[in-house]
Amino acid sequence: MIPDRDVEGRPPLTLEFAFVLALLAPLIHLLCALVLSLVGFRGSVPVVGMAAVLTYGGIFALCAQRFRRPPLQQLALVHAPASAWVAVAFLAASVVLSSEIDNLVKAMFPLPSPLVATAEPVAEPPFLVLTLAIVQLAVFPFAYELFFRGILQPLAVARIGVIGGVIFTSLLASVATGLVFGGLWALAPAIANALVLGVLRQASGSLWPSIALHALIGLLTLGAQYQIFGLAGFDDTTAAHTPLAWLVGAAVLTGVGLGFLHRAARSRGVEGSHG
Repeated sequence: MIPDRDVEGRPPLTLEFAFVLALLAPLIHLLCALVLSLVGFRGSVPVVGMAAVLTYGGIFALCAQRFRRPPLQQLALVHAPASAWVAVAFLAASVVLSSEIDNLVKAMFPLPSPLVATAEPVAEPPFLVLTLAIVQLAVFPFAYELFFRGILQPLAVARIGVIGGVIFTSLLASVATGLVFGGLWALAPAIANALVLGVLRQASGSLWPSIALHALIGLLTLGAQYQIFGLAGFDDTTAAHTPLAWLVGAAVLTGVGLGFLHRAARSRGVEGSHG
């Protein structure tokens, strides 16, 4: 009989290993989506969602084999300070700022016009809203947060420090999300969102708040897709930019959220630490 492989004998999880997986993630995600489409799955939303489950589920399995601590501790799925949860509510306003960044990028670098004019609008498939909700509120928050903020960020912070680690992780996470969902034009707003999520994860010492904020951003984005806010430049596509008053208000709320994160970090005694 072949003896079971000793878990402790497996190589430890390293930044280099996670970095390679982070580079491959968007390519694997797109490849999985293509394969699912070719084998008969229909609808861009469910296909991209299932591809995310397959991609990041496989990546997580590869990393989990190298964990040296219990998974809940390794991923920081632990209690978060109350001030970190308050910060989540305020930081949700940052989605308005990242939306305006998207507006600015598209104004400076207009999207190329389609070669073929679109015909009649395609009928909305059944259960689209439900599918969007599941993908944006559950699949994406857990898929991206477990890997990028749960696995990669602690490794990066331990190696290159808090500021460098958060920025490094945010850049890789934004490439994984931006290229898949919007191409080069989506990179700038994706970086802004990733930085907010990275700072939240680092200051709170827990992955739960960043998962919650990611889901909340997904909820606001879903609402914007159906134009329920009527905010110019956000979900009102008749305007190119969001009014300055709204941007200032969103910036103030985001600043308040960052203040609560500072308080959360102080309460944990981890300011400047590599935890």
